[in-house]
Amino acid sequence: MKRRNPLLAGFLNMLIPGSSQLYVNNNWLRFILFFIGNIFVIFVAILLGNNIQQIQEYTLPQGLCTGALLLGIFAFLFYSGMKMASIRNSETDSAAHYQSLRTNVSTKDDPVTRLAQLQRQRDEGLISSEQQESKKAEIEKKKK
Repeated sequence: MKRRNPLLAGFLNMLIPGSSQLYVNNNWLRFILFFIGNIFVIFVAILLGNNIQQIQEYTLPQGLCTGALLLGIFAFLFYSGMKMASIRNSETDSAAHYQSLRTNVSTKDDPVTRLAQLQRQRDEGLISSEQQESKKAEIEKKKK
């Protein structure tokens, strides 16, 4: 799993609502749902801000109410994009830590056991075939 930049995810989510779903998780369905939902919320905020502005009792400068509502929405979009990328990075770090613990345990065993454990890791999808071949070469080199 590849780490994602939280600031970039936040900015992308502000520019195109829901785009952090594509950047972080590559999930098109959630992108479309978030895009439609957030565009609707932005539209309602603009209508609400303009209607509040039209009330004669309030003497707010033109666009202040709409701008404040939109600022809150875009701040939330930025935060949610950052949080999504941070959670993904935390999951990536946890998976890498778990994999490092699994490989460190096998270094204490004899070469035959280490080769078997290496094959099991490959079968479980924890390491790629290139990683398996390089580690297998290291084990066989130490065995000689």
